[in-house]
Amino acid sequence: MRLPRHFATLGDAVRGLLSSVRDAALLALLGGALGAGALAIQLDVPWTPESRTDEAVAACGFDEPIAEPARPPLPRMPVRELASALAEVVVVDARSDVAFRDGHIPGAISLPVADVAATLAQQSLPLPIDRDIVTYCDASTGADAEYVGRLLEDALGCDRVRVLEGGFDAWLQAGAPVEGAMQSG
Repeated sequence: MRLPRHFATLGDAVRGLLSSVRDAALLALLGGALGAGALAIQLDVPWTPESRTDEAVAACGFDEPIAEPARPPLPRMPVRELASALAEVVVVDARSDVAFRDGHIPGAISLPVADVAATLAQQSLPLPIDRDIVTYCDASTGADAEYVGRLLEDALGCDRVRVLEGGFDAWLQAGAPVEGAMQSG
C-alpha cells in the first residue's frame, strides 16, 4: 500500500485519521451548543439552569407566567358581630357611589370596586392597620368586597381585613342601622 507523502508510516496515517475524526466531533458539539445558544437568545429563553426563572419557558409553548397558588378567602364577619363592633372597626363599602348615597353602614368609607385600583395607585388611604377593616358589597358571596379587601390588604400590608358575611343585604335583613337616603334608627 502506498501512503501519501506527508505520512511516513501507516501509524501516522491512522493517527491523522483519528485526529480528523476527533476534530470533526468537537466541531459538531461546539456547533450544536452555539446553535442552541443562538436559538435561546432568539427566543429570549433562559438556556442555562442558573438563569431559569419562575416564568414558564416560551420555547415549550407556555408564554404566560406560572400562576401563583390560590389564596384562601378573607375571613368573614357575621352581621351581629359587626353591629356590636362598629366603633372599633373600619368599614369599607365596595359598592357604587350611588348605592353608597342611597344607604350604607354607619361610618362606612366609600371605595367602589370599579375605582379601587386607580384610587390606591394614585393616593394612600388613611386607614389604620391596627384595627380590623371590614369590607362589604351587595353580593351575598362578597366577591367585590373580597376583591377590595385583597387590594387593601396588599396595599396596607394589613392582615386584619375581613368581609361582611352576606353583604349589605344581610345587614338590611338584620334591621341594623343605615345612613343615607334610606336612613334608619
